[in-house]
Amino acid sequence: MNLTNHYLIALPNKSNDMFSSSVVYITEHRNISGAIGVIINKPLGRTLKNAFKDVDFAQYNPSWSNNSLYLGGPVSNDNGFVLQPAITTDGKMFELTNNRNVLDKIANSNFKNNLFVAIGYASWMSEQLENEVINNSWLVLKAGQELIFDIAPHKRYNEALSLLGVKNLSHLYNSGKIIA
Repeated sequence: MNLTNHYLIALPNKSNDMFSSSVVYITEHRNISGAIGVIINKPLGRTLKNAFKDVDFAQYNPSWSNNSLYLGGPVSNDNGFVLQPAITTDGKMFELTNNRNVLDKIANSNFKNNLFVAIGYASWMSEQLENEVINNSWLVLKAGQELIFDIAPHKRYNEALSLLGVKNLSHLYNSGKIIA
């Protein structure tokens, strides 16, 4: 199972942690090294301009200064990470980086109107994510960039469920087991 370019949609049994009601985009998943992803639906209530005083986002794109800053996950949550278009040809849509030089590249690309910056990221050890999926912690959805950039953050969780055909989470459960 390779979950690169997929969304993880948290099920209600993830209710007691930061992943509660989360949608996570998986940027990389390998059997040996595990998985890396970023939560895409939890804005922190701060703009990039307010969060990163040492970066003039307007010099790259005037609208970026007012973009929301997101909670990306529990790992390295004292650093900012940018979701950038993948530069590889292995089919990945996005990569996660904390290299500030990527801002120039994004500003001069077809992606210039879409900037996603998060504090921290999510990481799973080898086979950890597979076990969480098997144990009904996550639903899995093939990713498209529309969910990240075209849907309001507070609607992304329900929209992801809707893309899977799920209108009511309670219909998925039967004695605590997923039946869909």
